[in-house]
Amino acid sequence: MFVSDPNGPGFLRFRLFGFPVAIHWFFWVLAALIGPIGIANDAKGMRILLIWIGVVLVSILVHELGHAFAYRKYGGRPQILLHGMGGVAMAHGHFNRKQSIIITLGGPFFGLILGTVFWMLLYLGFVPGNIYTELLCVFMIQVNIFWSLLNLLPILPLDGGQLLGHLMHGRRAVLRGQIGAGCAALVGIVLFYLFSDLFALLIFGFLAYQNYQATQRFRSGF
Repeated sequence: MFVSDPNGPGFLRFRLFGFPVAIHWFFWVLAALIGPIGIANDAKGMRILLIWIGVVLVSILVHELGHAFAYRKYGGRPQILLHGMGGVAMAHGHFNRKQSIIITLGGPFFGLILGTVFWMLLYLGFVPGNIYTELLCVFMIQVNIFWSLLNLLPILPLDGGQLLGHLMHGRRAVLRGQIGAGCAALVGIVLFYLFSDLFALLIFGFLAYQNYQATQRFRSGF
């Protein structure tokens, strides 16, 4: 469920570092569904699920803040929207190729930094030895490092797909769509094979279809 109008109903709205932020209700639903919802049948399981949802919220906000701060640096006035498919930082304005590359890399960069900080805290033993704080760190590492690396794959609409477009000056759209479709299909199959992750297979299968459809549109000139 993608929601593009942050002024519509069903949003939690606030400002963060001066940026308008809107979170749609379905964001919370999806965050729970992709987490350990199966164990939330007692108090301990519910606490773990709430930790996961908090980690997803903070991680995606930090990612979008990376884009937003870069937009602001180049004169944009961004707003952040969290919806059923993740998040997006939006800003009107014209940005040159170098600026667009930096804006695109801002999100994954912030995510990788956050994940690395929690990895160091866990590795160096600065985390209190209980299941909840340890899981918090593990979730932060998983979301901010693993997801950031996946997000850099050359698949539209992921940051990596947009980055490829910037690097190629927006040319050879058909080739970019083919790369995205093939990469998405391969990643979905690998994740399913390694982790039996049906949700990842469905998500990357959908992305492969989206990129294939984009290739067909590019070929027909639309």
